[in-house]
Amino acid sequence: MATPRSSRFLTASAGLLMVALLAACTGLPKVAPSYAVHDFGGPEPVAARSLGFPLRNVEVVVPPWLASTAMQYRLAYAQATRRQAYVESRWAAQPAQLVELALKRAIRTGEAGAGGACRLRVELDEFAQVFDGEAVSRGVVEARAVLLAPRTDQIIASRSFSLARLAPSADALGGVSALRGGVQELGSELFGWLDGLDREGAARTGGSLRSRCGA
Repeated sequence: MATPRSSRFLTASAGLLMVALLAACTGLPKVAPSYAVHDFGGPEPVAARSLGFPLRNVEVVVPPWLASTAMQYRLAYAQATRRQAYVESRWAAQPAQLVELALKRAIRTGEAGAGGACRLRVELDEFAQVFDGEAVSRGVVEARAVLLAPRTDQIIASRSFSLARLAPSADALGGVSALRGGVQELGSELFGWLDGLDREGAARTGGSLRSRCGA
């Protein structure tokens, strides 16, 4: 005959066994991994520059391999075809959102006339830290820009950009610094390209950009 003490022991053991079985079936909650979150920092002291024609918006789109917050790198000297990601570092948002915000800070948008305004679409093809050696890396930004007409989205002009900035250190922080610099350079080159199109006017576009973009 079981004593009260042995009965309590059996009851407790049965309870622990039930908890173990439930944990095995459903899994216990796991502690969220700890990692650093990075963006490009605050806006530059220099205000966004305005073009000579209205630009409704800047849109950045990315391929599937860049549609995450993973901070990607590539070991070009060892495994050139393999994309890898830092375990302890992440972007605060997907590259498309970070780059779009940076470009909008560099180029003023939203100035539309009665007929609307042109739109700038930037297709981001590469946004990663590339290691040429164990201690040498660079931030690589590759993009294709397309200037689209109001309403019809007819292509007015397009251009490809390939930029690389040497990273100050061979780690995630170095990659952040290099890619931030590359995006700033992209913003400057985009503005120069669009401003050049505006200055060339009818000779290149068949009509001034001010008239074609609805001003």
